[in-house]
Amino acid sequence: MAHLQTIIYTMIYFVSLGPGDPELITLKALRTLREADYIYTPVPVSRKGRHTSKAAEMMLSLGIREEQIQLYDLPMSKDRDGALEAYDLVARTASQKQQDEPDARIAIVAEGDCGFYSSSAYIGEQIEQAGLATEQICGVPAFIACNGRLGGQLVQLEEQCTVIPGEATEEEWVRAWQSAHTIVVMKGSLCEAEIKSAITRYPDRKWHYFEFVGMPKEYITSQTSDILEREFPYFSIIISKCR
Repeated sequence: MAHLQTIIYTMIYFVSLGPGDPELITLKALRTLREADYIYTPVPVSRKGRHTSKAAEMMLSLGIREEQIQLYDLPMSKDRDGALEAYDLVARTASQKQQDEPDARIAIVAEGDCGFYSSSAYIGEQIEQAGLATEQICGVPAFIACNGRLGGQLVQLEEQCTVIPGEATEEEWVRAWQSAHTIVVMKGSLCEAEIKSAITRYPDRKWHYFEFVGMPKEYITSQTSDILEREFPYFSIIISKCR
């Protein structure tokens, strides 16, 4: 009689959810989530309290079962100490779970793409130091989804694209705004004053502002007067192009 082979999963998967629209998740990411026994999912925590998990809501809308989802608190603040502690905790928890249940399939989700300005970098380092392997399931970066809503080309021909993650030196900002290339700024709340100042100082550039693209609270404007009056949330993106 042939013996049944037991499949042992030794890989922890980082799964990209995309920018927020459930229809923008990849087929591979969705299959990985459906097959997962445990899916570690962040819940944003700010000074206003614990928020709902957009990642969890998105997965539930795609048919992922609630019992698969393992929520963990993620402090949202310029002070990164709380976030780093959260990343360490989920790394330890996921690693221990994999060691205790070697046949379990474990996933850790990230909004946007898990390989692009993602918490996966911190968590993955800890998991790999524990002797476990990881694999990234790529996704749609938020700024690509933003440009899709805007239309046209983000860059074309010989243009370049610079991505700034909310914080830069004065020299880096000036070099960006004075260039003839496309500038993408993520995490707008970290540099709201700089963006509003640049809009005034560089009126010849085109300015496009995005909040929560692909989500119910989506807001998009290319009117500089509207941008100047807006209070930028954490999940805001600015695309600036040379005219």
